[in-house]
Amino acid sequence: MLFLRTIALPCLCLLVLRAMAQQYDIRVFGVEDGLPGSTVTAIAQDSTGFLWVRTDGGDCRFDGRNFRDVPLGSSFPIPTPLAMPPTAIPGVDDGLRTTCTLVSPRTNRYWQGTETGVQVFPQRKAPEPLFKLYWGNGLGSNDITCLFEDSSGVMWIGTRQGGLNRYISDAVLQFGREGGSYAKVMSMYRSAAGDLRIMAGENGIAYAHLPAGITGSLEGLWPGGTIRAIMGPGKKQLYAGNDEGIFHLEGFGSPHENPSIGPFIYQEAPVFAALTDVRGSSWAATGKGLITIAPTSEWLHVGQDTLAACALAFHGDSILIGTHQGLYAAPLDNSAANWTPIFHAGKEDITCLAVDRADNVWIGTADAGVVRYRNGTTQRWTKESGLASDRIRQLLLDAYQNLWVGTDRGFHLFELDELQEQVIDITSYGTAESFPGIEAMPNACMLDADSSLWFGTTRGTIRFDPRKVLMDPVPPRTRIIDLTLFFEHPDWAPWCDSIGRDGLPIALRLPHAKNHLTFSFSGLSLAYPEKVRFQYKLDGRDADWSPIIREDQVTFSGLEPGEYTFLVKARNGSGVWNDEPARFAFVITPPFWATTPFRATGAAVLLLGFIGVQRLRDRRQRKARERLERIVATRTQELTEEKHRSDTLLLNILPETTAAELKKHGSAQARSYSDCTVLFSDFQGFTVLSEQYEDTGIVTELDRFFRAFDRITDKYGTEKIKTIGDAYMCASGVPEPSPTHALDAVLMALEMLSVVDSINAQRICEGDPAWPIRIGLNSGPLIAGVVGEKKFAYDVWGDTVNLASRMESNGAPGRVNVTGNVMRHVEAYVISEARGKVNIKGKGEVESWFIDRLRPEFSADERGRTANTELMDLRQRIRVR
Repeated sequence: MLFLRTIALPCLCLLVLRAMAQQYDIRVFGVEDGLPGSTVTAIAQDSTGFLWVRTDGGDCRFDGRNFRDVPLGSSFPIPTPLAMPPTAIPGVDDGLRTTCTLVSPRTNRYWQGTETGVQVFPQRKAPEPLFKLYWGNGLGSNDITCLFEDSSGVMWIGTRQGGLNRYISDAVLQFGREGGSYAKVMSMYRSAAGDLRIMAGENGIAYAHLPAGITGSLEGLWPGGTIRAIMGPGKKQLYAGNDEGIFHLEGFGSPHENPSIGPFIYQEAPVFAALTDVRGSSWAATGKGLITIAPTSEWLHVGQDTLAACALAFHGDSILIGTHQGLYAAPLDNSAANWTPIFHAGKEDITCLAVDRADNVWIGTADAGVVRYRNGTTQRWTKESGLASDRIRQLLLDAYQNLWVGTDRGFHLFELDELQEQVIDITSYGTAESFPGIEAMPNACMLDADSSLWFGTTRGTIRFDPRKVLMDPVPPRTRIIDLTLFFEHPDWAPWCDSIGRDGLPIALRLPHAKNHLTFSFSGLSLAYPEKVRFQYKLDGRDADWSPIIREDQVTFSGLEPGEYTFLVKARNGSGVWNDEPARFAFVITPPFWATTPFRATGAAVLLLGFIGVQRLRDRRQRKARERLERIVATRTQELTEEKHRSDTLLLNILPETTAAELKKHGSAQARSYSDCTVLFSDFQGFTVLSEQYEDTGIVTELDRFFRAFDRITDKYGTEKIKTIGDAYMCASGVPEPSPTHALDAVLMALEMLSVVDSINAQRICEGDPAWPIRIGLNSGPLIAGVVGEKKFAYDVWGDTVNLASRMESNGAPGRVNVTGNVMRHVEAYVISEARGKVNIKGKGEVESWFIDRLRPEFSADERGRTANTELMDLRQRIRVR
């Protein structure tokens, strides 16, 4: 009982029926999978990563996908007694005969195999186990014979008459299977304090009071059928909605009360979804629109009652209503007589809604995928975007504000950037990822207090805890396992020196007609073999690696004569690639008429004939032709050099993409950028300083500084825009957007200070005054491009540019003055001085900061103006993410 209360209770108490069973992510390999026998007596792993298994039917080797029988007499890599851990001493514990034990070096968990299954303890002398594995929750047999943890952290369990069992982690747990059937959870509820959880199924509800550990259920049918929504301001005032209306759930206020079904308070239309706001009012989406229930249990229609509401979500001071005809909003204070239309989906039915912390409204539709509504614009994801289905059943934001999408064919994770603006990646979760149920139940999902996720499916309920996903640090071992010629296995002897131990020919040289080869390969990863992916390249033909593929073979046909090396590398389920690819070198020999001796002989004959003919021609004509060829070659070279100079000059004036567009079309379209950083610099007191120079002396001094600045722009990838007198202007994030635009501009500004200090030190030594510099930065949207027809110049426009100039003019000598827009991007990397609100002409009061230096952990010098290798590596990872 203590085991259930401490570990399994937060999971098991949420079952819809008391008889629901908990299923762990266990894969059983038996005779039907190629295992020689059903009783496993020893497990070991060799230095190449293969798993060796001894059974009552013989020994075999396992690569995560296939078993390969080992002939009798072959040596097992580790003797049977040594294949089991040193602690594997049979004994008796609490009446159970212990057959083997193991302490995981990764987790320090103590695994105990018995005749009734496996007990997993948090440590060796723990009084109660964390959980148990047995036949009822996934094991092939209760009689445990041996335990083994491989290099990836996967636990392998040998059983008697139950085959080889693989346990990866308890990140995914399935609840609801009883015999051959599954219990479906239709709705979920968690109290605000997290001390009460309720799940409603087809024939009843289950509840749990935590941490008291009191659980129970209400079974049977009641008017209206299945509960689709549970709502309420607190445990003492709960409501449930079904096809008939809304009724009370009573007796949940205390663990010591007896819960029961109360009377209906609303019976005008079916209920599809429900929410409760911070004021204690409950909101229900019904077949006759939106109703709100006050803490006094009085209900009221909000807006029109002629349109069915299907989904709800809070958005600021409003509640969003999803319908069959689009998205609407209503104020939470019930002040509006009608709903306000927000987004018209046409014929698309809205099934679910979610709003993230960046005010993105995520909309699930019945058959048109996922839509994101943001600031009046929409973006859609469908099957063409990688979804398994366009029929969306669930939308759920996790603790990191990433979006989980449940469809009728699987689940997907939308990973968003830190600003919730871009979907970085879409990851699918199905049977290959240990999700046993792939068809989601409408709106039956919940984020728990411990950040775990609950999903209701047609095959029971899934709890997914991202913190417990096994990260496999071991790269897959890649091997080339087979080679065929025209899809057959020929006798390689005529074309190679010998046959290697792996069955592949050594020093293979094929005739030109034998140029259709198929390579088969494998990536050994025992943790997630179905997630292994490959990349290949044929040196001698391919310049780059292939796209990532799932298939474990590739065919090359019509290979030209030449020397080739086939390379293949693999990636495991955690995204770890192997460092050294597997390789196979071979040669396709040319036909005799394409050989060097034949070509040399033919060339010699032709050359002699040509010489003979040439001697018959007039010597004067030959010299005239040669003279003309020299003139043409000279002119061609001059034109080529001139074109190169003009192209180089153009690229010094304009970005490469803009220059290419101008050359192709004669004009270049201006582009809008959502987030860039603009840098202005100016030498303080330049007018007075310039009066000390005559003729071109001031230009020479400016050139001395600006050339150094130009080199810094190349270093950090910023774009020099122009110089105006003593002002130097550049922009980061144009013409190509960059996620590190603000960091690049700050690094450039700090290095500019160092360069100016260095040059000023030289000037002072030469008897000249120092030129103090002010630098200002601002981040935000802008427009960049080329205007006019003559004297093209690449320029930027926008309020971002104006504010950056104001930052420079309101700065201080030797300081970098930035706005809050810049600080939001770089505050993790710099030490700054808050200036407070500064009155800016035309802008009013603007928060600004002086950036003093880089943080010590990111600095390569004492002054904190030069980034160290760690920061530059971090910057590079962000840019390629």
